[in-house]
Amino acid sequence: MVWRVGVDIGGAFTDLYALDQKTGKNEWIKVESSPPNFEEGVLHGFDELEKHGVQLKDANQVIHGQTVVINTIITRSGANVGFITTSGYDILDIQRANRRDIFNLKYKKPTPFVSRYMTEWIDERIDSDESIYKPLNEQEVKQATESLIKKGADSIAIGFINSYINPEHEIKAREIVVKTLKEHGIENPLVTISSDLSREWREYERFNTAVLNAYVQPIFVKYIEKLEKALKERGFNGVFYLTLASGGMATSDYAKKYPITTVEGGPIAGIIGGIILGELLDENDIIVIDGGSTTTKAGLAKDLTPQVSTEYWIEQDDWNAGYPTKVPVININEIGTGGTSIVWVDEAGNLQVGPEAAGSRPGPVCYGMGGKRPTLTDAYVIAGYLNPDHLLGGKLKIHKDLAEDAFRDIANKLNIDIKDAAYGAIRVANDNSSNLIRLISIRRGFDPREFTLIAHGGSGPMMAPFLAEELAIPKMVVPSIQSGVFNAWGMLGLDIRHELVQTSIIPIKETEEFLELINSTFEELERKIKAAFETENINPNTVEMQRYLDMKYEGQAHTVKVPCPDGKLGIKEIKDVVNLYHDAHYKEYGFNLPDSVVEIVNYDTAGLYRIEHPKIEKQTDQGSAEDAFLGERKVYNGTKEMMVPVYKKEKLPAGATLKGLCIIEGDTSTIVVTEKFKASHDEYGNLIMTRGE
Repeated sequence: MVWRVGVDIGGAFTDLYALDQKTGKNEWIKVESSPPNFEEGVLHGFDELEKHGVQLKDANQVIHGQTVVINTIITRSGANVGFITTSGYDILDIQRANRRDIFNLKYKKPTPFVSRYMTEWIDERIDSDESIYKPLNEQEVKQATESLIKKGADSIAIGFINSYINPEHEIKAREIVVKTLKEHGIENPLVTISSDLSREWREYERFNTAVLNAYVQPIFVKYIEKLEKALKERGFNGVFYLTLASGGMATSDYAKKYPITTVEGGPIAGIIGGIILGELLDENDIIVIDGGSTTTKAGLAKDLTPQVSTEYWIEQDDWNAGYPTKVPVININEIGTGGTSIVWVDEAGNLQVGPEAAGSRPGPVCYGMGGKRPTLTDAYVIAGYLNPDHLLGGKLKIHKDLAEDAFRDIANKLNIDIKDAAYGAIRVANDNSSNLIRLISIRRGFDPREFTLIAHGGSGPMMAPFLAEELAIPKMVVPSIQSGVFNAWGMLGLDIRHELVQTSIIPIKETEEFLELINSTFEELERKIKAAFETENINPNTVEMQRYLDMKYEGQAHTVKVPCPDGKLGIKEIKDVVNLYHDAHYKEYGFNLPDSVVEIVNYDTAGLYRIEHPKIEKQTDQGSAEDAFLGERKVYNGTKEMMVPVYKKEKLPAGATLKGLCIIEGDTSTIVVTEKFKASHDEYGNLIMTRGE
């Protein structure tokens, strides 16, 4: 057997999905996450897989999506970072003067991840035309490094002004810093330069990316090396990959150098899984929603092409500006609403759900593991949507009475019945998730009524019909792949990916000189990408290149990304790209300026080494819906209790059709089919929900 294994760490559970490339056999497992020692949960998952015949010695790939990077940032548990930058520049403190929300009375400037005490300034300067105005003083860099060592720096970030156009000083400074660190007995120095992570303009965003990379690197490297060692001790001799935020994967050696590129890699694998499913079902426009234990994530793919941005803000919300990162990220949004989100009443007497969560320990009150505060899962149990006796196919015992006791205080504060309090929490959570979908669709010029909703995760299939009713989405799909391990399955469809972005601002002209410049820039980026693949023993001739251009009208500050054809570009291809830009600008901002000068700002090139996608086989089981019937259960719909039929998803035969209201229980999730929908079990085992007659 030749196994490929996807591993996804969530807030409450760690999921593993193993696929035998030769036979198509698959095995999956779901175990509790083990923060802060996440590797313990991963290794426990592999131990459980071995009981099902999946031996690590027979695996040739392990693909890992993790939450170590984002959790280290959110919990402020990273390294003590030293920062070396250009003299006279206080960019990390000044940040952006153009506040995103000028009427926000609660606005507070984000605190930098590196203090002024840990910052050293170097008297050097490269001009915006890439010429050296003031040479680098090497002795000054050495002294700065020694100063940071004395101050206890665990890792060092370097960011010089205009290094995006000429990184010469940053590269030289890194050599000096590494040499100095080794002279002081540091064998494996961790040094990040901003130009390695991004060659785009905007100094604050680029410097902050370098600092965040340095902030998470020591903890991330320690975690990955500990996990790699443990896997090898268990017989694993294959390739260990990390999922990237751009929708691909890279070797652990690459990820250890640039851990910030792996932020949100887990949920993004769900978007790729949704695209694979969309191809199978001939659904070209999809919205993918992942209802997890602590958060709910959503992304969109028009024509099965996800939107990729090179600017991602961590911790940005209605009250906080957040922290920018200049790395390629598939556009997803998330909210702090999930199955273990705490239900509470605010000072104004309003019912709230999240963002605080109970996590895996103690978890929801109904789990009987010591939880005292009511959660969204408890609300679903009280209302009858979730099985009041057990979940996870009987592996997890449920205590409905404990959930009701936990909601009693909420009900008393609101002066309503416990069932009404629970149903109210469900409605609040669903409203939050509806707004999440609006953010990724309507706010960006897409009509959700023209998309198919693919719902996965532990709570995604439960909330999906409520969201579809609210947003008038006509069709939903719950994958045949177990919803609770869908991200781990999606990781098996990730391609090996490397991406480079280069800023070089130039107005578009129909001249030979312009064409020569744009073609030579793309050729140079592609050469560097192919060289990166060669270091991973991948034939560069098998790599597929994708090109994009970030463009703007003359005088604008922000850009819009549009695809660009590969090969040698001529006048016709450039005209086509400009027309695409006008259309994209109209969709993004509601207007365009066809007669204005259009400028190219960034050249974005991605190289993909295609991996064979996992296949979804047709079902062979025969039978009828009656065979899957489990009985009836009381469900509260906000106005009354009613008896609702309950079915077992894994026993539904192909072609079975069920009318709502009904409940379909799977091994890792529960699917609610509301009165306005009917559900059909297709030949691949996917549950297709459409509006009834």
